[in-house]
Amino acid sequence: MSLPFAAIIVIIIALVAGALALSAFIWAIRTKQFSIEQLNRGALLIFDDDEPVGTPQDMVFKDNSTHGKKEDEKAG
Repeated sequence: MSLPFAAIIVIIIALVAGALALSAFIWAIRTKQFSIEQLNRGALLIFDDDEPVGTPQDMVFKDNSTHGKKEDEKAG
């Protein structure tokens, strides 16, 4: 029993593509593309001097601690 010619071509293409993917992955590991420094650099890219790391500058969450006190004063 022999494989059809098209099946042999598909197997060869799959092996070549797998070898290319493996070599690209090994290259990325050796050039430290997956290092913690590289991954953190992308995560911290959105911060600049106007908004330093760890200091939120937006006003999405307002202080609602005085809201309940005003209602209590009105009721009592």
